[in-house]
Amino acid sequence: MNRLHSASPADDAAEADTGFFLHGFQQASTSEAPYVLWSQRRKAIHAQLLAPADPATALRMVWAQDAALSMLQSPFIDQMVQYLEFYQVPAGQTLIQQGELGDYLLIVLSGQVRVDRQLANGQSVHLADTHPGEVLGEMSLFDSSPRFSSCTTTTDCALAVLKADTLDAMMELDASTAAYLLALFTRKLSTRLRQTSARIEP
Repeated sequence: MNRLHSASPADDAAEADTGFFLHGFQQASTSEAPYVLWSQRRKAIHAQLLAPADPATALRMVWAQDAALSMLQSPFIDQMVQYLEFYQVPAGQTLIQQGELGDYLLIVLSGQVRVDRQLANGQSVHLADTHPGEVLGEMSLFDSSPRFSSCTTTTDCALAVLKADTLDAMMELDASTAAYLLALFTRKLSTRLRQTSARIEP
């Protein structure tokens, strides 16, 4: 099952299907938080579809120096790329907006993304400038909660996109790959939350 394809109106219809992750967003969409699909966001940020010659090698290269994701073995990466879509996004585009709901996570393959959080007192805190290999938006994808921070491209970026409905398909069709991937993403998320808490707390 090859998920590397150009997004189309059929994708919007497919996103109406119910799975574990997508169902969580359908329930959460009754809240006041805006619900933004990747099919909507990609148009707003002028994302252009990419067709990398060897996407598995690209992922292996950017994850090679990551303590958590470097543990993802080559056969699992080869399987995972079938469920990803790849895009080029210009600089100055908001990939993720704090407070919204979203049905996707992003993997930075090249370029830089700025991550900021608006605090309740109105202060904006700069959390990070990402590097290739970083995963963005996974927390909201996992727990169907509003986005914790905003992510904006500061350079042209190549991104891999994993959507909620596609993750549901991976869990159904390739459960071992999905479980391994989720475990590593969760470990990486835990590390990032510790770092973020240390940065925000006085």
